Amino acid sequence: MTSPSRRRTAALVAGLLAVVALAAGCTSSTARTTGTSDGAGVIGVALPQSDDAQWARAGEALRDELTGRGYRVDVQFAAGDARTQGSQVQNMLTKGADAVVVAPLSVDDLDVALQTAVADGIPIVTFERALALPGAGFAAAVDPEALGRAQAQALLSDLPDAATDDDAPSTPPRVAVLTGDAEDAWAVRRYDAAREVLDAAVADGRIEVVAGATLDDAATTGDDDATAAERRTRALLNPEETDPARPTAILALTDATTRGVVTALTTPLPDDATPSPVASGSPSSTPTALPSPGPDLDAELAGLVTVVGSGGDLATVQALRDGIVDATVFVDPRELAPWAADAVKALLDGDAPRVDGSEPAGLDGVPSATAGASVVRARDIESLLLDTGWLTADDLS
Repeated sequence: MTSPSRRRTAALVAGLLAVVALAAGCTSSTARTTGTSDGAGVIGVALPQSDDAQWARAGEALRDELTGRGYRVDVQFAAGDARTQGSQVQNMLTKGADAVVVAPLSVDDLDVALQTAVADGIPIVTFERALALPGAGFAAAVDPEALGRAQAQALLSDLPDAATDDDAPSTPPRVAVLTGDAEDAWAVRRYDAAREVLDAAVADGRIEVVAGATLDDAATTGDDDATAAERRTRALLNPEETDPARPTAILALTDATTRGVVTALTTPLPDDATPSPVASGSPSSTPTALPSPGPDLDAELAGLVTVVGSGGDLATVQALRDGIVDATVFVDPRELAPWAADAVKALLDGDAPRVDGSEPAGLDGVPSATAGASVVRARDIESLLLDTGWLTADDLS
């Protein structure tokens, strides 16, 4: 393994390059450097974006765990852009990082940086997003298939079932599915797992999927996830239309799409704005544009839609408390931070990281530890989110 002193020497030789790279990849909107060092080394932490509570809290937890072990910590957020993240990790290595913890947006966009790390013997730890990174020595992971299944099962459990409920409507619930970028392997795996659960219910006649029946139709590819989800929700629930394909339930598979759905259901559209039309989700028909809705959704209509989402963002939890969202599937990234920090130390010391015996899919046998998902409903907010310190009562007031 290359010593920290050799890498610091190399960084001095390449000083000009590091300055140029830093200016290109670490703007005030995407980067944050924190912590001090007592000489143990510098650890780069590359996370997707700071506007998700999940990643903001992950950055704080990793910083605290790593500085507690004596490292200086360079936390950077990529504003949701995979190429930016690749440049940020490369910059960390150029500046002499002794190890890197990364929640990968794209394996391909990290390829050059990972090759550099492998060549220099710099440990790589994958955080939360269970994607196989070449050269990774440990994964503190969340299984996307487990998340997708948990969300779909939570939705089905909250929907009326004509086979067991005399008050159930004569037609099955109509479900719309929203997810993230179709080029994001994490989002694809989560969507596929959710659809396996939903497809079984479709086959049994329990539900009908009226939007998002294919990945391309469900995904927000090329758009800001939250904005795209907001627009789609407003269009799908247009109160001026009596379209029989209007969903009575929404499954939002990512934190950002959940925020978009919540915004559509709780916030009036500006008078001078109309959302973009969205395509029909019927897999057997050519996609057709839905009409743009008026300035606001009908409050009664919004309240009749069953929504299951993702994450513990404040707006999502407030909507959960207020009955706008029925359930959210939540993973606390703070559970994974000690595992990642311990792995960094072990790998730098030349030791095998400790593991928890889990074997999440897609990691090609990389040593790992995983965090489980919790289905949170309104009755669970206190025990799962307040008592654990994720949020405070003042946050929700």
